[in-house]
Amino acid sequence: MSDSTFIATQSPFRRGPGGRPTRAEAERRHRALLDTAARLFITRGLDGVSLEAIAEEAGVAKRFVYARYRDKGDLFADTLRRLIQERLSFIGSYEVGPAPVDQGLQTFAEKLEVAATQPEALALYRLVITELHRFPALSSLFVDKMRLNVLGSVTRVLTTYQTRGEVHFDDPMMATELFVTLVVQGARGRALVGIPETPDEMRRRTAAAVRLFLDGCRVKGR
Repeated sequence: MSDSTFIATQSPFRRGPGGRPTRAEAERRHRALLDTAARLFITRGLDGVSLEAIAEEAGVAKRFVYARYRDKGDLFADTLRRLIQERLSFIGSYEVGPAPVDQGLQTFAEKLEVAATQPEALALYRLVITELHRFPALSSLFVDKMRLNVLGSVTRVLTTYQTRGEVHFDDPMMATELFVTLVVQGARGRALVGIPETPDEMRRRTAAAVRLFLDGCRVKGR
């Protein structure tokens, strides 16, 4: 992945009365800092970049960084939180259409698979797995974001089909975890080790995962 992936367009920073940055300017500097941190952490790794280097490349003063973060680990955790939220925001706004559950879940599963296998997503996954042992707080961050936001949104989709009487499960969260495992884990694992798949192969495998899931929860006669 090239550094250009995360480059954000910036205009000169502005200051308010007395030379202090306005609130809007401070927020813009913070966004620039997090954009730069994301790019550098993913392309160089946590040990490959210093807090000072991130500040310099983002065009902000070190005191601006230290006023918000205790250390590089604190900035790293906040950067990951923002990346997870941005990359997976589409799940929360996904609307279930009128198509039958087979077609609807196939479409939804393909979107999940694409999101999980994008180069940015794979790089983020590698980074988190590599650094979990050094930053135990990342584990709770990942659990909070995945379970409450991502898995919660997937559960909303599945329970919509249950409300329509097309599927049934006693434990919605367990059903969600099984669905995500079937749809995402295999595709991401293949992508992580560089096993290529054609679009047709991806569609066929996703369809098989959806069928397998529905075989366990489809309401008889539907």
